[in-house]
This record gives sequence, structure tokens and C-alpha cells, in this order.
Amino acid sequence: MTKDQLVRIGAHMSSAGDFPRAAGNAAAQGLNCVQYFSRNPRGGRMRRLKGREIDRWREKRNEIDLDPVVLHAPYSVNLASAREDVVQFSRDVVAGDLDRCLLLDVPYLVMHPGTCGDQGTERGIELVAEGLDRALSRASKARDGGVMVLLELMSGRGNEVGSTLEEMAAIIAQTKSPDSVGICMDTCHCFVRGYAVDEASGLDCFLEGFDRALGLDRLRVIHLNDSVHERGSRKDRHAQLGTGQIGETALKRIVNCERLAHLPFIMEVPVKTDDEYAEQANQVRCWRAEAPKVDLGHVKL
Repeated sequence: MTKDQLVRIGAHMSSAGDFPRAAGNAAAQGLNCVQYFSRNPRGGRMRRLKGREIDRWREKRNEIDLDPVVLHAPYSVNLASAREDVVQFSRDVVAGDLDRCLLLDVPYLVMHPGTCGDQGTERGIELVAEGLDRALSRASKARDGGVMVLLELMSGRGNEVGSTLEEMAAIIAQTKSPDSVGICMDTCHCFVRGYAVDEASGLDCFLEGFDRALGLDRLRVIHLNDSVHERGSRKDRHAQLGTGQIGETALKRIVNCERLAHLPFIMEVPVKTDDEYAEQANQVRCWRAEAPKVDLGHVKL
């Protein structure tokens, strides 16, 4: 089996204190891709990186084949907010995180679009697109260096913007740098929003709809999570793989789908110790080895 045929399976892990050590920890759990928060997930402070740490980080990544690495913006980012101070803070954070991606040779920054409050979804979409443009313009070196913002498909709680394919397409259509914006699919979010990704026909319909609205080439990362709550509940609570409402059969189908199998699958599942990531990653590898490839591209709607 070649490197390109191996499942790229990773997890959201801590990078606190030292990026090279964090990379080694990911490799110790048998992971070959990884996601880290760009900074404190609830705030805006960013730890300053020194040159030696960056050099050791690059050496470690080359040594252990950790690719891709993804940064996740903090939850405090809200480009759709009605408050100007929150919008300005969010633009500053996204621009700074894009620059950090370039510094660390990280291709993707995942972010939640935000919540629009009483402004309405249409206005929220406009604000997200404008905020992306401002941040990408300020981080022009990162943009020109190929770093992409990945908007995460959301669960639809409250006034979240970006929980449907149509909303994501509207955001990207209004940006001035659409080539710098991609999508992160969270299996739990899609499921609780109402997409029937737990069924073979539903997964096919979702991917066909994604291709029509956005183009499947814009999908770059999958957050592979089971769901505590049922389909359509709009309740975002992740479960360990195979233990929730999506279930083992559906998740196995997703990781073996030929239209998705080349993408990195990053787990954001609840664990007590990092060893549980290794167990979950091994489960995904078993699913990939045991199940036949599922090509859903032949069905025309």
C-alpha cells in the first residue's frame, strides 16, 4: 500500500507549550495528520513562537510524516456578529492565524463562520464574506502562499451562519478571494442539521448537492465524529466513533467512499487520555481495510 492509499487519520490535540513535542505526541498515537487550536480556544491570546521551535517543528514533521496539519481558530471568532468590536476582534484573529499557518507550513485554518443574532442570515452571510476579505487582504503573504480558510459546516444551533450548503455557497460567492476559501465537513454537524449522511442514499444526495453548490474540490478536511443526538436535532455533541446515532456502519461507509477517501479525517471525539485516539484511529484503519470501496458517483439525481 502506497502513502497515497493510506487513510489520513488524525485528531484534535493540544499543542500547549511546544509544537515539536505535540507533533511527537500525535505520532505516538499512530496519527498521520492532526489539528491544533491556533491559540486559546476561548480567547484571543497567541503564544509567540521562537525560531528554534519552528525549526524543530519542521524537522519533526518531516521525520514522522504528519500531513496535513490543520489549525482551528478559537470559538470566540464571530465574523457575523452585530457588534463592531467583536467583528474587528474576529478579523484580527483570523488574519493573525493565517500568518501563523504560513509560519508553520500549515495549509488550512478551520473556523466557524459565526452567529448573526437578530440581524438575519442574509446579513450574517454578508458580514462573514466581508470579514474574510478583510482578513485575507491583511494576511496577503499567507493568502498568496496558498493557505486556505476552511469554513466549517455547522449544526444549525440558534442563529449560526453556515449550516447549509446553500449558505456556504452564498458566503463564497460574495468573497473577493474565493480560491482561498474551502470547506470542512463535520459528520456530526451535518447529521444533526438534517443531512442523512448515515444512509447510503443520503450520503450520495449530500455529496451531489455539495458538488452542485460548491464543487467537491473545495472540500479539504473532514471532522470524523459520531453524534450523541439524533438526526435533525441541531444539538452539537460529539460521540466516539461507532457509539452514537450515526453509528459504525455509516461511518465505515463514509471513510470508504471513493469521493472522500483521499481526504484527511480528523477526530474531535471525547477522550479521557490520548491513548483513546490511538484506539479510535486503529478502528478507522480496520474499517478501511475490511469494507469494500464505495463509489457513490454513479448515481445521477
